[in-house]
Amino acid sequence: MASPNIANLSSIVGITSATSSVSPTIGSIVLGTPATNHVYKINTVMAANKTATTAYITLTLNRNTTVWYNLAYQMPVPGNASIVLMGKDNPIYMMDTQSDILSAITATASAVDVFVSYEDIS
Repeated sequence: MASPNIANLSSIVGITSATSSVSPTIGSIVLGTPATNHVYKINTVMAANKTATTAYITLTLNRNTTVWYNLAYQMPVPGNASIVLMGKDNPIYMMDTQSDILSAITATASAVDVFVSYEDIS
């Protein structure tokens, strides 16, 4: 199926999603593939460190289940603080036709939560 033409929409739904305690080694899926005929416009991605020690996080876009693209690579998240990994001024689109998945990984187990603000467009 084709992704929708965003100039001719039937629906835009604003959503905030949270992933608690991002996993090391294999990482954690932050946002899965959009439903058929939907596009996700990612507005903001934030990472919050729940520990007193700096944690490092990598945010990736997995396209077509084989290619990983780094959107943020080993970004330091200071202890007991939050950072913006992606802001609304630089949105990306996740497409159903590309089987896109947004994922995060950190070396420090259970240290970082990730929040995503996005629009589900159809």
